[in-house]
Formats: sequence, C-alpha cells, structure tokens
Amino acid sequence: AVHSKALGGDAVGVMITASHNGAPDNGLKLADATGGMWNATWESKAVVVANLKQPSRVLRYLSDLSSSSSSLSSSSSSSVVHVGRDTRDHSPALAQLVVRAARAMGATVVDHGLLTTPQLHHVVMHANAHLLPPLICPRRNESGYFETLCHSYQALLHTTPLNYLVPLTERTVWVDCACGVGYDKVVRLNRMLQCLKLPVGSNSPLVNLVAVNGPADGPLNEHCGAEHVQKQRLPPRIYSDITTENSTNTPYFASLDGDADRIVFHYHDPKDGTFCLLDGDKIAALLSAFCQEELNVLYADSHNSNNTPILKCGVVQTAYANGASTKYLKDVVNTSVLIAKTGVKYVHAAAHDNFNVGVYFEANGHGTILFSSSYHEVIGQMKPTTERAQLAVRRLRLLPSLVNQSVGDALSNLLLVDAILFLQQWDMTRWQTMYRDLPSRQQKVKVPDRSMIKTNDNETKVLAPASLQKALDAACHGSAEARCFVRPSGTENAVRIYAEAATQRQADDLASEAVIVVQRICGGTNPSPTIVSKL
Repeated sequence: AVHSKALGGDAVGVMITASHNGAPDNGLKLADATGGMWNATWESKAVVVANLKQPSRVLRYLSDLSSSSSSLSSSSSSSVVHVGRDTRDHSPALAQLVVRAARAMGATVVDHGLLTTPQLHHVVMHANAHLLPPLICPRRNESGYFETLCHSYQALLHTTPLNYLVPLTERTVWVDCACGVGYDKVVRLNRMLQCLKLPVGSNSPLVNLVAVNGPADGPLNEHCGAEHVQKQRLPPRIYSDITTENSTNTPYFASLDGDADRIVFHYHDPKDGTFCLLDGDKIAALLSAFCQEELNVLYADSHNSNNTPILKCGVVQTAYANGASTKYLKDVVNTSVLIAKTGVKYVHAAAHDNFNVGVYFEANGHGTILFSSSYHEVIGQMKPTTERAQLAVRRLRLLPSLVNQSVGDALSNLLLVDAILFLQQWDMTRWQTMYRDLPSRQQKVKVPDRSMIKTNDNETKVLAPASLQKALDAACHGSAEARCFVRPSGTENAVRIYAEAATQRQADDLASEAVIVVQRICGGTNPSPTIVSKL
C-alpha cells in the first residue's frame, strides 16, 4: 500500500506462493506497477518489514516510511493492491492477512483468488494502462489474460504461408501442472483454444492441451513439475488417472512448476525411448532464432534496407547456461550473448537495459522476451514491400501481445513455443537437434563461512580466495570444452559447483576435483569424492 502511494496511486501486486518449493513452504512475490518485480530499493524495504517480529515495530516502520518517502505527496493518497494466491492449504489465510493489512492502510484491494504468478503480474501491468506500450491493448482481468493469449496465438498461426502443409490430425500437448494452480488455468485455456481454428482452410482446432497432475491428484511439486524434470533429468510422475502408456510415449510434453512461471519441454525418443529434455537454454535458442530471422527478413527488404534502424537483439544467460547453447547463439543465430548474475531479477534487468529485443531464460525454464520502446516505434512504422517481409512485420507486431513481458509465464511460453514450431514445421526431435548439450554435473560443498567466496559480477570467476580460481583453471586445463565455476549459496553456508566437459565422465570428474579444491581451500566438510579419469 505504501509503495502504491509512492507511485502516485499506480497499482501493485502481491502473489502468495512458494513457487516450485514443496507444499509446506510459504512465501510471496511482489509485482511493481510495470508488472515486473520490485526494484532493489523497495525490495529491501519489504525485507525489513518481513523480519520485524513485533506488530508495533512494523507499524512504526511503515509510518516512518510513509512520512519520509520523497515520492509521497498529499496528492497521492490513493493506493491499489492486487492479490493472488496459489493452491497451498495455507495460502488463503496468508492472502487474507495481506488483504486486511492493505485495507487497514487505506488501499483499494482487488482480491483475485487463485491465480498463477504470471497472471497476477499481468493484471497489475494492465491495471496501469498508461504504462503499457502502444502495441498492447489493456486487458485488466483474468478473462482478458486468456483472451490476449488465445487471440494473439491464433493470429500468429495465421501468418502461416499458403504453401505450408497444415496437419490434418489434431496436435496434442500433454501438460504436467505440478499438482498446482496451473492445472485449472490450462483446462480453461484449452476450452478457449478449442473454439478457434487453424489457418489455411483447415477445420482443426489450434491445439489440444491435456492437463495432468492437478491439485487433487498428488502432492505439489513432488516428483513432478518443471523443477523436478529439469534438475533430475527425469520425466514427471503422473498422478492423474490416465494410462502410463499415453502419458510417457507422447511426443510432445511440457511441465510447469507450482505457480506456472517456469516451463520445460520433454519427450521420449521414438527410436530408443531415451528421455529428452528441452530446457530454458533450448527455449531461448528457439525464440531468439525466430526473432532474429524475422528481423533479418525486414532488413533485407529493399524498401527498409537503407533507412530502418537496426534493433539490437540479444540473449541473457547465467553461468549455468550450457556452453553448447552459448556457442550456438553466437555462431549460428549470430546474436549477442550476455552473461548475468544468477537470479531472475538480474537477467531481467540485463535484458531490459542492453537490448531492444532481449531474450532471457534460465536453464530451469523461467524466462521471457522484453521489447523496448524503440522496438515498438520501429516495428509500428514498418512498410514492407515483399510478401515475406509483410509476414515478418505481422509476426513481430504480434509477439508483444503473446509474450508476457512482465515476468516468465509458462502458459504464454507454451503457446509461443508451439506457434514457432508450427510455423517452422518442426517437431520436438527437430528442435532438439539445434545443438547438442555438453554433459554437466552440479555439486554442493558445505563450508563454515560462505562469505569468504567472492566472485565477479556474473559469477563466472572467483576473485577471492585467489588460489581457488587458479586451482579451477588448472583442473580445466587440457580440454577446450571443459568449464567449471563455483559460487556461494544464497541461502546456506555452502558453495555450489558447476562443471561441464565433452563427456559425462569428464564432467563428473571435473566436478569431483572442484569439490576437493573447495574443501582444501575453503574448509569444506563433505566426504572427498573419487576421481576416475582425467580430462
């Protein structure tokens, strides 16, 4: 409520969720007036409030904050707070505490009940219509959210060239909803999609989404969902009442996390049954390649080649991104790649600050595309002369509506990926062949004091102790594809290790050697591993 007042009455939001964590955990996520996350200044104020134990101290801090904030004025006495929650048993009670507290401070509260986290961010962004870019029409509620996704998705599919072969059979995507809030939303989304038709004279529906793993089917995020699939490299357990054969042999499967802001795709290889994962790195490659190709078409168009401003495209990754994906983006897509500090708020800021079309995805499947104001101006003024360039303009004008630019959105990204695969006439196996992931291994070493580890800004190098980075460099010596970095945990006294190499054996041994190095230099307490082979 105080933050909304400081913004002159612009709406903000609170989402009650612990995201991909287990059902007993609780937490909240905060949405700023733009729909994005709160900036560092206001986030730090929220952290202070969360750690105050006595109600009297909370009231005193909020009172002091209200009176001291330079942004507050007598003319901005109104405030608006949107509230959403996930399916955890304790979330309704926590949401009501937020509602009561905000109303006690004079705020107008819009309690949406069950929402995905991206939906909450969407309604906040659209509630502040004056902040929306010109290519996006305001849709202020959950119904508007679904309408925006469905119609922009359909319009993107309708940019299919006339000579493309439209599938005669219904395309089906199985969606593992992690036994969370995304389940009912996927069901509702699918009902709307069934009313829309494919282009080029086909009478088939756009796509059929089969939702599995709902809140009543099994425990939240347990052996299912994007976190499990991506971290364990295993298919989800299907708690829903469907046959195992139907759920595991499908060529097209997606997994959301508990609040539906992450998504990964997976399938079983039809030849040998091998489980194949398409994580955030693969999603970023697909989206970036599509955007870059459409822009290249415009630049090649004779009418625009000389006077069209060049929009800067790029992908923001973290140090955890697979090295093969980084190489593919640089060498094949021919796009810029920026490595940012681990954490959504860091990669989001880097994409916003450095690119006109900024794709960011963490390997865990959380990400989106950000379009700058310059993008909207340039694409809005385009006057293509060729038929292919006209298609490119239509596609590029539709993307900001289909993409949730406030935060990673599993449902938005599900439809965006499906649309691109449809337009490219690719299946999952073709997508997988964009590049081959280098084998990797992650480890964790408990240490007495994690603060002794200091890294550079993007966490790819250790600055202190200096001997640690020298030892890691020595461990990687002898293989051009070997890479290893360590970083202090953000939540516990531990050091997290990532190792990557040409083979799985080499990646495992590199990680083991890094464990030994951290133990020796930082006083780690884990049992020493055995190294089988050398790079």
